[in-house]
Amino acid sequence: MTKNEGILYGINEHDGSLIIFDRFTLENANSVILGKSGGGKSFLVKLEALRLLMMGVDVIIVDPENEYEKLTKLMGGEFVIFSSSSSYKINPFDLTTAGAGPDELSNKILDLHSLMKVIMGELTPSQDALLDKALVLTYKEKGITNDLETFKNEPPLLEDLYKVFIGMETAETKELADRLEKFVQGSASGIFNQKSNFDIKNPFTVFGVRDLEENLRPVAMYIVLDYIWNRVRIDKRKRVLVVDEAWYLIKQKDSGAYLHSFAKRARKYQLGLTTITQDVEDFLATDEGKAIITNSSLQIILKQSTAAIEKISETFFLTGGEKHFLLSADIGEGLFFAGHSHVGFKVIASEEEKGLIE
Repeated sequence: MTKNEGILYGINEHDGSLIIFDRFTLENANSVILGKSGGGKSFLVKLEALRLLMMGVDVIIVDPENEYEKLTKLMGGEFVIFSSSSSYKINPFDLTTAGAGPDELSNKILDLHSLMKVIMGELTPSQDALLDKALVLTYKEKGITNDLETFKNEPPLLEDLYKVFIGMETAETKELADRLEKFVQGSASGIFNQKSNFDIKNPFTVFGVRDLEENLRPVAMYIVLDYIWNRVRIDKRKRVLVVDEAWYLIKQKDSGAYLHSFAKRARKYQLGLTTITQDVEDFLATDEGKAIITNSSLQIILKQSTAAIEKISETFFLTGGEKHFLLSADIGEGLFFAGHSHVGFKVIASEEEKGLIE
């Protein structure tokens, strides 16, 4: 597990050697970190972020609990707060021509379709079809079609979709408009119904969504991910995107599927996705959660609860000794899987690093 290049992850508990690894040398640069609350996940992620930044890798974090705010400020990063009073705005209808193919608008509409289901909840097949039709119309009314030249036109806002629903004048579209109303005219309108007004320019950018109502966090996380995806495609370079508390997304099928698609597409754009969760049992019980693990070449399992250990053991084919190790592990101890190899390890940090992180 000791390579000539990369960053230090910890000490091999078996032989005391250093675990130095460059995740970008693996089949993909994705990682997944699973561990119970208090097991050292956040410390490890912050430590990896520090070391990646030192190696010239950009780090972007989606932070549902504003846990990375202190580190971001200490490191001169940009902490983007999402709340109704925040000055930062993202328009989910934004388009990009970078790397765009003939299906760009169709793909965008598919992504928006999933987002709308996260916002509006379950839809009947006929509502689903109406949503699709309305999304196409919403872009069409702004003069935007599959022709990439039309992408220069100003993109619609969420309120434009709302108006299209109203204009369709059916009972079903009226119901869909009602479900959107909170996001267009109600308490959430200041967050999701505005033109985008910033760009990711800082190599360490963190999106904090703690100040939103809990039911709005998955919506914000989805929109942030979509925004990041557009930026990543415009400018390819080594980046790691951390999605903390990924269960917020995985627990809803549409947002979970979107996160999985992110994991599958990331490598093409020199992006490594780090997915973190403490809701291990629930995460592993979903198809999307299992698929994200399969699409992550680096897997780190920290201290586990007795409730989750059987599911973990079944997923990662652990021995009895490894199960016992994870149940009795100290903070920052766990199993480190890279490709086809795995070892027991312990996270280590210098006093300077601890000072920044703790």
